[in-house]
Amino acid sequence: GEQYLQEAIDSIYAQDYSHWEIVFYDNASTDRSAEIARRYDKRLCYFRGNATVSLGAARNEAIARARGQLVAFLDTDDRWLPTKLSAQVGVFLEHTDVDFVYSNFYFLRSPSDRRYLGYSKPQPQGRVFRSFLRHYPANLQTVIVRASALVKLSTLFDPRLDVSEEYDLFMRLLHSSNAHYIDAPLAVYRIHSGMASIKHAGKYPEEYRYILNKLRDLEPCFDQTYATELRYLGAKIGYWQAVAEMQN
Repeated sequence: GEQYLQEAIDSIYAQDYSHWEIVFYDNASTDRSAEIARRYDKRLCYFRGNATVSLGAARNEAIARARGQLVAFLDTDDRWLPTKLSAQVGVFLEHTDVDFVYSNFYFLRSPSDRRYLGYSKPQPQGRVFRSFLRHYPANLQTVIVRASALVKLSTLFDPRLDVSEEYDLFMRLLHSSNAHYIDAPLAVYRIHSGMASIKHAGKYPEEYRYILNKLRDLEPCFDQTYATELRYLGAKIGYWQAVAEMQN
């Protein structure tokens, strides 16, 4: 992740909200990530794994070391805009019944610097589990969750998942939690050929089927309650399967 890492870290130091810490979990990298991370002050807490593990397992290692009441996420090839933390922390302070805050964002297609707005209209908020089954709009880089809500879950990120670990965790959390959406771009999500979601796109169908079986355990009569949404999701999984086959 060294190519974009400094830009990502600098975007956190540039926040207009100052009460944060970075838990930097180095997933046994072999590039200059460690050298870059260690240039910063004590607000960046650096940890290195002994061996490369799945993305979900790495995220769990980072969360285990986090001390804050709120947990945010930033991958090394993306960045936050300066008002992200202040805008979202304000929502948590005002709405004590909200455990999940997400926002609009920009796509950035490398190597150009052209930005494209993620969403042209507001996205769902409140009890969003049903609508998220049909269309999942939460970009990981924009999400902040209450640590107290994570503690209530039986498991955090599933280490068996490589590309859908955040969907699994957030859907389980949102089954019993309220969400709030900020209709302003607060992060920049970079699209490039080396990103895991492109390199391992063929894993989406299998992982979503696996996650769907986990979601069925959340309540009785799940398939009947969400029949319409599940038909749409099933069609979407079929589309992803076709895309994967064509890529192969």
